[in-house]
Amino acid sequence: MPAEPPALSAENVSVRFGGLDALSNVSLHVPPGRIVGLIGPNGAGKTTMFNVLTGLQAAHQGQVLFRGADISSWPPHRRGRAGIARTFQRLALFTRMTVHDNLVASWESSHAGGVLGRGRAQRRRRVTEVMELLNLWPVADRLAGELSTGQGRMVELGRALCTDPHLLLLDEPGSGLDANETAAFSRVLRTLVDPSSDDPSDRPAVLLVEHDMALVMDVCTSLTVLDFGKVIATGTPEEIRHNELVRAAYLGDASVT
Repeated sequence: MPAEPPALSAENVSVRFGGLDALSNVSLHVPPGRIVGLIGPNGAGKTTMFNVLTGLQAAHQGQVLFRGADISSWPPHRRGRAGIARTFQRLALFTRMTVHDNLVASWESSHAGGVLGRGRAQRRRRVTEVMELLNLWPVADRLAGELSTGQGRMVELGRALCTDPHLLLLDEPGSGLDANETAAFSRVLRTLVDPSSDDPSDRPAVLLVEHDMALVMDVCTSLTVLDFGKVIATGTPEEIRHNELVRAAYLGDASVT
């Protein structure tokens, strides 16, 4: 059987802002059912890369492939409909809606006919699954604007999961979380890609941008490291941990275990 193509491939992506090369020939690959980390110092180009992958930023050069299809020219809504979901550094919730209604709205807006009431049984089943996975039932009837940052991160992840994504792009989901919340978030991410799942198609590919190196090293199977818009290293967490170039540019002498 032919090998399954990566869920996401970016090949030689370059972006320029005026005379500044924000990204220069950046390539990365995210296999199905795996968590890949995209790390680097502030200003390295991580968010710009996310914007290229989701269609919010046009690349001056390069190609983006999603499940084998060239989506480089696709607008953001078409990428979302195809199965790409993203969270943001800053929480983007419907603050005057309940947690449960946030997830319902996400499902309805991402499935054909959802806002017209079609697929109600499917919607109910998926929202229930996500609420249980993220332990959101205790806050189901609370307004999203009343939640702590940690709870809000879970709701944002829940909204993304309710779109039934093939690819999940997480932009600094650990920001603002305490140690217990980070541990809970780590467990959820590992559950999402658990290879013991009965249906492998249920496991999304995940691309994670994060500064919490303990979280990154815990959940990622491979890492791509950016510095000044260029890839300076790729490899397993163990390889990156001991890469002298990465340590000099980003990790320094910080303990990463």
